[in-house]
Amino acid sequence: MTLHLLFTQSFIKLCAAFSVRLVAAGLGKADIIAAFASAARHNTSFNDELVHKGAISEAALYRLWAEETGLTYDDAPDAEEVLLRPFDGPARLSSIRHILIAGSKGQSLLYMAPDLRELAMLKFYLRQYPEMRERLRLCPPSVLVALLHNRYGKAAAGRAQKMTPAHLSASLVLNGWQGFCFAGLLIGLLWMFLTEGGFRLAFLYWGMTLFFFACVTIRLLAAWNARPLHIRPLAPYRLHDLPVYTVLVPLYKEAGIVRQLIQALSALNWPVAKLDIKLICEADDSETLAALSRHKLPAQFEVLKVPSIGPRTKPKALNYALQFARGEYLVVYDAEDRPHRDQLLEAWQAFRRGGSDLACLQAPLVIGNFNCNYLTRYFSFEYAGLFRGFLPWLSRRGAVMPLGGTSNHLRRKVLQKVGGWDSYNVTEDADLGMRLARFGYRVDVINRPTTEDAPENYKDWKTQRTRWFKGWMQTWLVHMRSPVQTCRQLGAARFSLYLLYTTGLLLSALLHPFMLVSLIWGIALTISGYHDQSVVAAVLFNGLNLLTAYLSFHLLCQKTLRYEEKRRYFYLWGVPLYWLLLSVASWRAFYQMFTAPHHWEKTPHFPSRIESGLKHVEDDRRTVQTLPAHYAQEGLIIRPDCHKTAI
Repeated sequence: MTLHLLFTQSFIKLCAAFSVRLVAAGLGKADIIAAFASAARHNTSFNDELVHKGAISEAALYRLWAEETGLTYDDAPDAEEVLLRPFDGPARLSSIRHILIAGSKGQSLLYMAPDLRELAMLKFYLRQYPEMRERLRLCPPSVLVALLHNRYGKAAAGRAQKMTPAHLSASLVLNGWQGFCFAGLLIGLLWMFLTEGGFRLAFLYWGMTLFFFACVTIRLLAAWNARPLHIRPLAPYRLHDLPVYTVLVPLYKEAGIVRQLIQALSALNWPVAKLDIKLICEADDSETLAALSRHKLPAQFEVLKVPSIGPRTKPKALNYALQFARGEYLVVYDAEDRPHRDQLLEAWQAFRRGGSDLACLQAPLVIGNFNCNYLTRYFSFEYAGLFRGFLPWLSRRGAVMPLGGTSNHLRRKVLQKVGGWDSYNVTEDADLGMRLARFGYRVDVINRPTTEDAPENYKDWKTQRTRWFKGWMQTWLVHMRSPVQTCRQLGAARFSLYLLYTTGLLLSALLHPFMLVSLIWGIALTISGYHDQSVVAAVLFNGLNLLTAYLSFHLLCQKTLRYEEKRRYFYLWGVPLYWLLLSVASWRAFYQMFTAPHHWEKTPHFPSRIESGLKHVEDDRRTVQTLPAHYAQEGLIIRPDCHKTAI
């Protein structure tokens, strides 16, 4: 008790003495008092609040700490070796506040970045053991981070490459029995076409037609309860209860969009001292790194450089950053994303309500440049049906959810438990949704959206869709390596539903041109007087199936559109052409599965506005001048025009 009292008195004296030093260094008393108040209100450290508020730089602050304690300040350690035990996973790298190093002269030195309470304890014990001063050094936390990356960067990159268990990874395209079945299927189809296999071909035709009809039925069921986004008010909360939240943003050749990204993430409604924003760049992406260096990043931002080990993919970069993440929860954003400012708050409250088995939340994606051209309109139309209709329908039934590539909110410990993202899967999001389900976790949706832009030319659209189709094929093959085990883990109902809509997605894209051609051919035969009843029946059913597929897709998407998206435009007429474009991308993906299965085709991104400020992120109420009132009230902002301008 006496020791505790002595420490408390020492802490009070230190706070008073350090406040005097801060005032002498040019800080106002109001800033110091505000930092203490924010630390108490947010449950953060006084150091972090001072730095994140911009009252003082990190280096200047720790220089003052060193002067107060009489210790040496050193932000450029001459380290021959970092004396930590061998690399043993992400838990050690995410929260280190002191590092023991071997100096160039053979001595061991302890580099520390203490907060105020730790410093009070340190100063108290230095009076008891003054000989410790020779081996202690104070430095900013960023110096410790740099030491860790220099020492463990390659090991972390190697671990990122192999984080997902081999039997759940797309590093292998086909296993033995899958390759045998695939070869047998091709030989069987070829044999039916080359021999008198009319009955067998008719059986195959009717089987595929009935399968597509089942997929259409699923889409109709999802459309039954589909509706536009409705954003509910947040529940009351205390800033003190908010945890540290990590934001991961993979960047590759994104120099032109850096400014917009920093502004969008800086507008997130979350205590900045509890934000851990990591901008993840490839080590040799000099253009993006140079663009980042030209901006004075706020203290919550950190730039990570991923060593060039293993595949150059987004999931590998995410796995690398995961090992340095500090947050209890994390979210993934793309470079062009403008998330709703309250999205993190909604996700955190949903996690608290959902229980420990709720592992992931998907925020809806809204296309901001929907009004640019045919491609962006139908991209937006498709996204509306997926994120506002189909995914909520799946989540309400506890089904396997194919996640979107961005705005996935996750529990960090669960993500580490299931093996992170698959570094070899080019749609790591869809694979992760399936893997979480197999491990017994749930995925749900939230309503506060993320706005992003769709590709505005066919070349960029085609490469993006090729990558997506290729990744969905990879995911299907990975989880069908052991279908019996997958069925046991998911349950028969969820397994059947997953097979139906995933296989239907892939086959409908691949076979849509053939179904359309067969329909036209059948109609031509009928008009010409061909009277084979079986052929006529097949043509009629195929036509009905195809027409119902178009209508179900249109109904699902149309029911989720907001006023601005559907005004003065009828989407149904363009669906057949859009599906034909999807077929081109799917066949391109099928070809790449055997020629370049792990090749990542980069989608270029461009700034969304001429202005530097993102008004739809900073202040939703400002949009009432250009959008209907209910958009501004609910925070769903869609940019009605289109600009592509470099900053």
